[in-house]
Amino acid sequence: MTARIRNVVGVMTGTSMDGLDGALVRIEGAGLDLSCDFEHCTHQPMGNLTKTMRQAGNQEPMTARQFAQLAWEFGQRNADVIEQLLDENLTPDLIAVHGQTIVHDPPLSWQLINPAPIAARFSCPVVCDLRQADLAAGGQGAPITPLSDWILFKDANRSRAIINLGGFCNITVLPCREEHLHTSLSDIHGFDVCACNQLLDHIAREALHQPYDHLGQSAQSGRVQEQIADALLESLLKQAHARKSLGTGDEIIESLNKFIQSSEPADLVASAVQAIARTIARVLREHAVDEIVCAGGGAHNQALVAAIGELAGQPVVLSDALGIPIEAREAVCIAILGTLCADGTPITLPHVTGCSSPAPLAGTWCGMKARPD
Repeated sequence: MTARIRNVVGVMTGTSMDGLDGALVRIEGAGLDLSCDFEHCTHQPMGNLTKTMRQAGNQEPMTARQFAQLAWEFGQRNADVIEQLLDENLTPDLIAVHGQTIVHDPPLSWQLINPAPIAARFSCPVVCDLRQADLAAGGQGAPITPLSDWILFKDANRSRAIINLGGFCNITVLPCREEHLHTSLSDIHGFDVCACNQLLDHIAREALHQPYDHLGQSAQSGRVQEQIADALLESLLKQAHARKSLGTGDEIIESLNKFIQSSEPADLVASAVQAIARTIARVLREHAVDEIVCAGGGAHNQALVAAIGELAGQPVVLSDALGIPIEAREAVCIAILGTLCADGTPITLPHVTGCSSPAPLAGTWCGMKARPD
């Protein structure tokens, strides 16, 4: 019997609010037995939505009409990204969108988007609200990518730490399948660590007058100021040790502001990179892995990736080397999670998010209600 093949689109927008990432994948099989082949990806800036979305994320007052307008326009912007991924002869079997997180304080979490414009444009099932079922079951709603990371990056010969260097850093720890011939999902671990690009991009905007530190060039040219690095490290370690999902209110921007006016910009960003890398390295020491895989926008920051490898004392590869572009990893994960939802497979791990066991089925559907085969 021929395995089922589906063309699935995933769209992700991170807490950095710097743009939308879309990925088209070819999925063969179903449920936990599925396999995923990356086809291609695209990125589109959020443009004039960035300012308003940041205002919403900063909890600035907005009217119901403004929220409705923002959700509608964001749905349209997601549809524009999806359109870039598809040729005129391809209709996707499924679209999964994350939406923009504008508040995350479990049990409250809002990934703002109106999926109706997407379903209307592509005439296929659209799934969103992937975190809500976990939250309603007492979980943190995050991290939600460990199961999709397992599908993408499990290896028979080595254990891996998948580090997402996004607005916040989160890590998935995958066991070596050879060591665990009967690996159960309980052997997969995942957790949020600390603020990452939230911190670095704020410095870039306020001190470098740039949207971000391109390739980490300013960090590479600066000198680490231990007073700054130690102060930031203290705040970041508090986040890491809290072992909770991170979101709005966890940006630790106040820890930075006292240094922005009194420090050399390059030294400030170099110190922040060092503090983030030290935090990640300390967390990694608690997990014996054979290989570190970095992905997310922060993986473009060569200073950060190099510091993580040096401080962790382990080989670091980018997800590009494993067939998943660093900027597409989260969008690919969203596509996989949406497919699992369509197949009636729970997407969160109770020992990761803290939800009730068994984990509930997730997803809010628009367009057509997908049913497991």
